[in-house]
Amino acid sequence: MSVNVMPRPEFENMIKTQDKHFWFQGKRRIIDKIIKTKVYRGAALKILEIGSGTGANLPVLSKYGHVTAVEYDDYARSFIKADANVSVKSGYLPDGLDEIKNNKFDLICLFDVLEHIEDDNASLEAINNYLKPHGKFFMTVPAYQFMYSKHDKLLGHYRRYTLKQVKNLCASHGFKILYAGYFNCLLFPLMLAARFVDKFARRGGGSSGSGILPLGLNSLFEKIFNLEPLLMPFIKFPFGGSVLALCERF
Repeated sequence: MSVNVMPRPEFENMIKTQDKHFWFQGKRRIIDKIIKTKVYRGAALKILEIGSGTGANLPVLSKYGHVTAVEYDDYARSFIKADANVSVKSGYLPDGLDEIKNNKFDLICLFDVLEHIEDDNASLEAINNYLKPHGKFFMTVPAYQFMYSKHDKLLGHYRRYTLKQVKNLCASHGFKILYAGYFNCLLFPLMLAARFVDKFARRGGGSSGSGILPLGLNSLFEKIFNLEPLLMPFIKFPFGGSVLALCERF
């Protein structure tokens, strides 16, 4: 298996912070905005999320249909609650999806997952095989290899991406790109400074940005980040800490 699973302490930290940290909250609002405006047309969708982690995105996704949540790590998967709108499976990309074989989906989601997989080309090829005709593929990845730092190593990332790389990767596997761009633009200068500290100054311990910020900063950053979903239908940000792409299978 050529997948870097996040270490247990990182999953534990995610469980503690994913409901409060401005980054997780802001990203979920962006995910919701894209699906609501560019995918959902009123009929319930058959959705697959690969690399669901501890299930933080599932309340958003399950608003739009039934979600099959696939997660390789047993510890993370134990926190996902199955119900009428969510089923839970074990698996991983590109060749560990036996539990969902012969299934086809309207929407497949990979949220900050592809960077954990050594062979991203084989992963997109596999995703194409699980989409219905004209099904949608929605992904997010961290941006800019020059920002690769201790933070990425702790999380088990192989790489980071530019928008051009994401577009080329999707197009090379026959996907029509419906929407692609950067996000986490407004806070990007602060993120860049934090990664600089991780890369060149910090010694020992964890990376910056992994915990809840003190003194009201988390609330302030959340308010700033929340401006982006409001602006995204009208503008595309020229840079940002992450890249998103919504694609369609021909």
